[in-house]
Amino acid sequence: MVKISFLGSCREVGRSAILIESKNGTKCMLDYGIRFRGEERLPYNGADIKHLKACMITHCHIDHSGAIPYLYKNSEMPFYTNAVTLSIIKELIEDQLRISDFPYPFGMRELRKAMANAVFLENGIKQKIANDVFITFYNAGHVPGSVSILIEVDKKKILYTGDINPSETNLVSSANATEIPPIDAMITESTYALRNHPPREVLEENFVINISNITENGGKVLIPAFGVARSQEILMILEKYNYGGPIFISGLAKEISQIYLDYPDSLKNQKRYRSAFNKAQFISKKGSSFVSKLNGVIIAPSGMLKGGTAINFVKSFLNDPLSAIYLVGYQVDGSPGRKLLDEGMFVYKEKYRNKSKMRNFSIRAKCDADYFDFSSHGDIEHLNNYIEHLTFSNGSRDIFCVHGDPKSTTTLAKMLVNKDYNSVAPEIGEIYKI
Repeated sequence: MVKISFLGSCREVGRSAILIESKNGTKCMLDYGIRFRGEERLPYNGADIKHLKACMITHCHIDHSGAIPYLYKNSEMPFYTNAVTLSIIKELIEDQLRISDFPYPFGMRELRKAMANAVFLENGIKQKIANDVFITFYNAGHVPGSVSILIEVDKKKILYTGDINPSETNLVSSANATEIPPIDAMITESTYALRNHPPREVLEENFVINISNITENGGKVLIPAFGVARSQEILMILEKYNYGGPIFISGLAKEISQIYLDYPDSLKNQKRYRSAFNKAQFISKKGSSFVSKLNGVIIAPSGMLKGGTAINFVKSFLNDPLSAIYLVGYQVDGSPGRKLLDEGMFVYKEKYRNKSKMRNFSIRAKCDADYFDFSSHGDIEHLNNYIEHLTFSNGSRDIFCVHGDPKSTTTLAKMLVNKDYNSVAPEIGEIYKI
């Protein structure tokens, strides 16, 4: 029987890590990420992860990749990924190590070892890991380079979705369940298992109309956006609807935008992306003196206004009743972005490593502030549809619900039980055999 150990993302979003072991003891790690708060940032440490045969990753986001270097402290095992994902992982983990005060038990040496052991796989091509283990990557539709992993262990096929989006976006093609061969078990994300996203076309149209109205009336729009994929998705939307005003992009979004251009095969529409990229102006200028002179759009990380270059511009927007701040990603409770939406107040506190500099301010917004749900995760309708189009072998219908808060994971598991699936929401450290 195949042993599945859940080391992270159990009734939480963060530190995704799934350990798979064959009956002969071949061990493989699916993802190995971190979470951003608390003392236990890395995956559960109660499992024996020595002598791994390989690790493989679904995509670049830090909650799936951020602890990968830890696996390479004393290992030279293959690291299965693709070129665009590896390039972005390098940027994100280097940034993580540079700005974090948390004492991660790894550093640049281990990151370089992981990169040196990278093996690139094409989607749809079966790769032998050992005599009793094979893997195949399939498009996950989440961000450029994202994959779901089909792992075949002792002739049992387990689909690990990673973060998945079966709905259409502008940056990448959507995940397609009909590409997946019959499986014995599934490990699925549950991020938005409690909600439905608004109709995408209507959302995009309203978004661009609002931006055009603001900028044509002499205002400007700040779009705090995640540097990986969300910033570039916004560029694609503005290009799609022929927005004619100036577009500026800064911070990490600038570097990631260039990486995507270097790997055009990871994009849904290379021509449109290149056109959008060429129209954007990349900026490193800081502060209100620059912002006061523009009449257009600035796309800048971070997506929750917790830091990043958006903080360099935000005061000028908050104090301008003609302007707007449009948030385009999920806002965690307690984040500055969430407080801005709920209370109309922007509260920011920051401490630098040297403790001698800090920026603290609290401003009531005079500008418009709104949220547009451009999620790169499937909602409950799309998750259900994806699952219903999968084929399970020999009557086996095992589904493990991870990567969501406690209510999302357990609710999805209960819903699937009512559809005659053998579904559970594992807790951290739990082991299942199939």
